[in-house]
Amino acid sequence: MGQLRIGICDDEEMILKTLYGLVEQAVRKTGLEFEILVFSSGKDLLQQAEELEIAFLDIEMPEVDGIETGRMLRQRNSECAIIMATGVEERYKEAFHIRALRFVTKPFDSSEIEEAIEACLERRIGLKTVEAYRNRKLYQVHQREIAYVNSYGSYVELMVRGKRFRKEASMEEMEKLLEPRLFSRADRKYLVNLGHVDDYKNGIVTIGEEKIKASRRRKKEFERAYIEFDLEYRGKL
Repeated sequence: MGQLRIGICDDEEMILKTLYGLVEQAVRKTGLEFEILVFSSGKDLLQQAEELEIAFLDIEMPEVDGIETGRMLRQRNSECAIIMATGVEERYKEAFHIRALRFVTKPFDSSEIEEAIEACLERRIGLKTVEAYRNRKLYQVHQREIAYVNSYGSYVELMVRGKRFRKEASMEEMEKLLEPRLFSRADRKYLVNLGHVDDYKNGIVTIGEEKIKASRRRKKEFERAYIEFDLEYRGKL
């Protein structure tokens, strides 16, 4: 998951323009790369359903309304965060059936749009960066790109896209710094990015060519974290 792609769907042009401006303003504050796609009908949006990470759907639309669009969107892209836009509160209950993450009411309020975007982004993991050095040059490394961390006592090495980066920190400091939903200790020396695990069998963690043995002390906790990550977060990186 790289660029954040957001879809806005409403059959009224003025509402689309207003919502576009508010969403653009809210996402710019996050510093993320993004693209906003505008659709005047549910059918048009569904043609690009697989590409969307967030979708703003107007409940009241002719032909295919927001609820039905959301239902079909769910079938094609189960991970897309759906935000329903409506001025008709009676239809809120219907939106629960398509697991809408948030509701925004017309006329739109900028703070409500910001809160909805923030709620969607909280589902993303591994976007925060860590400072680390390579060849004496300082880099900002996204946590999701770190395959594993290897401890050497007073410093650690971060394996990132097949390259080693160095950081003056203890393993305990790295545990506090990195997202616990994404990283888990396999043993005293290794902190593993669960999203990079290619295989786990009989206590052996495989990441590319690297084989890491989970210690007896940490094996049960690592397995719990690995299963939880698989169920809740895989596919959201």
